Amino acid sequence: MPETSIAVLFPGQGAFYGRALADLRDEFPEVGPVLAEIGDAARPLLGDRAVDQLFATRTPDTEQLLREAPEALQLAIYAVSTATYAVLRARGLRPNVLIGHSLGEIAALVAAGAFTPAEGAEIVCHRSIALREAGLGDAYMAAIGTDASRAQRLVDLVGDPLTGIAVENHAGQTVLSGRAETLDTIGRLAAVLKIDFARLKSPYAFHSPLLGPAAEKFAARIADIRQRPLETTVHSPIIGRAYEDADRLTELLAGHFTARVRFGDTVRELAGTGVSVFVESGALDALSRITGRIVESPVTTVPTLLPEAGGAAVLRQALDRLASVGAVAAGSGGGSSADQLRAALLSDVPAEDFEAFWNGRGVEVRAFAREAYLTYLGAKEEEPSVGASHNGSANGSVNGGANGSLNGSANGSVAVVDRDTLVRQLADIYAEALEYPAEVFEEATDLEAELGVDSVKQTELLVRVGNRYELPPRPSDVRPAAYNTLGKIADLIIASGGSA
Repeated sequence: MPETSIAVLFPGQGAFYGRALADLRDEFPEVGPVLAEIGDAARPLLGDRAVDQLFATRTPDTEQLLREAPEALQLAIYAVSTATYAVLRARGLRPNVLIGHSLGEIAALVAAGAFTPAEGAEIVCHRSIALREAGLGDAYMAAIGTDASRAQRLVDLVGDPLTGIAVENHAGQTVLSGRAETLDTIGRLAAVLKIDFARLKSPYAFHSPLLGPAAEKFAARIADIRQRPLETTVHSPIIGRAYEDADRLTELLAGHFTARVRFGDTVRELAGTGVSVFVESGALDALSRITGRIVESPVTTVPTLLPEAGGAAVLRQALDRLASVGAVAAGSGGGSSADQLRAALLSDVPAEDFEAFWNGRGVEVRAFAREAYLTYLGAKEEEPSVGASHNGSANGSVNGGANGSLNGSANGSVAVVDRDTLVRQLADIYAEALEYPAEVFEEATDLEAELGVDSVKQTELLVRVGNRYELPPRPSDVRPAAYNTLGKIADLIIASGGSA
């Protein structure tokens, strides 16, 4: 097999979901020591409360951290990327080049050996403290759905030197950063021109002139952190080249605050040199999707951690994909049969507990599974053919029972939808609304705890579902948290006699 040229991508703002760190820690033994090292380094700078969230069963979601603990969010994003790379490295991945996106450049330099995980954590913490102390006023970042040239024309129309382009991702997305009043005006112009405009989940207006004072404070704070020789090439989309050992890395990192990120140019350049596999070391798949938009020739993009039940199962699948192109050892992602069963059935159970359970009750579980399968086959043989009439008998329509076909309208017609089909329909609805892959929505996936869908968005989606299935009004004292999984929502539709 010819040698495969591989780049690892380290994401920045927004690359997080509530169970990301727990998913990694529970599944991969090499993650615990990395997180402990990061926690020990961060505790004196951010305090116990911020750091302890890294070790909770579920870290608060991105929205909550943005409101209540933005410094903890920055540390969590860094920790996820660094811990994910530790897993990839332990399984044999030896990439040709590393690429960080904004905050991700710190994790990339740690992965390359320039800093230890603890030193990287110190840099992230000092970065957050410098930003907080600078008092930057009302500012934010926003993605605009056009290329950098057109985005610049909109910025020029407003004429604010403290607001400008922060990131060039691809021809259909540019990120702006600066004063809120200016960006609000650009947002209104974009609406008139029918250009998408969306505020980003970022605590500060990174990569804008507004951060000049914070950059000076940051540089002073990290000046004494010692760098080491780079063991792997790190190509920076900010300085537009690979870092060199002669570079003063802490000074360059401070300069990032006000410099533009040209991510698209970097990915195109590396793809032109033969890089054909891009692995995203961190939560979600934003950089994987952007890379797919940037590169015209076929490349392989490999996200590693998505917010589905047992998110680490996605990392195991990523390892299997990398094994198929010779990038890691074969079998490094699959684990034992018991490991695979645990990932599929009881992902939240510690490995040692599941092993004890499987050793003691595995035979019974197999027997139950076989019996359930035979029952399923028998039920399929008894199913009426398509178009058969249904008169409400045991094998006909069901008016809200567990079998899942739905009550019809007042005139007696019935829309028959089995519960599994209903869950799949709901998965498609939620995937389209939230821009997640449909496969992350399993019946028991907790929308907030595992996918980070806040109560406001859940309420909005319940209204959409209610309209889609013609449900009666929901009682005012029933909170969205009561319907926090697709399974519960499906049961609600069935019990309410919704119409398919």
